[in-house]
Amino acid sequence: MKTSLLLLLTLCLARPLFAAEPNGKAVAEPGEKLVFHTDWKGERITLPPGFAPAMKLKGIEEIRFAPSMFQAQSASFFSYAFVFSVAKEQALTQEVIQQEILAYYRGLSEAVSKGKGRTVEPGKFTFKLERAKQAADAPEQIPATTLVTQYAGELDWIEPFATGKAQLLHFEIQSWSVASTARNYLFVCTSPKAPGAGDPIWQDLRKIRRTFEFPGKPAN
Repeated sequence: MKTSLLLLLTLCLARPLFAAEPNGKAVAEPGEKLVFHTDWKGERITLPPGFAPAMKLKGIEEIRFAPSMFQAQSASFFSYAFVFSVAKEQALTQEVIQQEILAYYRGLSEAVSKGKGRTVEPGKFTFKLERAKQAADAPEQIPATTLVTQYAGELDWIEPFATGKAQLLHFEIQSWSVASTARNYLFVCTSPKAPGAGDPIWQDLRKIRRTFEFPGKPAN
């Protein structure tokens, strides 16, 4: 069975959460081809998602979940990769990224917890974000002349799906712009496991990022 954030949220709240057209189809700019070279399952949703109306970014999100992501005892618990694709007018500054990621997870935890009959205080969640000196393992498609900015982040929040308990999520985030398509991209890798060169889940996440493909000029 496909692991689906949308499905889990819908089951938790007994109603759809994401923006939809009158015919019920998600508004997700289906024409933009975003390719993840992995057998991890995933989905595409609209930004801002219905569970996080405080977000300001508008565009699409493509997600890939690690196997057993929603199983608390798994080595890949809550580990996944996703990308935001937004129009060039929406600058992905450090301040914007910090605000948007925090709004995303505050809304997610509150919505799912409510559906499970639990109460959380999302205002107490914190997200620390620091810019790295250089970007590593960026998508190979990106030309060498393109600036890729990398950040390290830590989110202190309540994981709502499996445990309902406090969790520290670690993030590697990269952002870049593609002039030929007038799009800005934010690629996010996250896991409760601290990033490490030899950790299997981070090796997988970084490989997915390196091989990610998007519209625009290839590196070669």
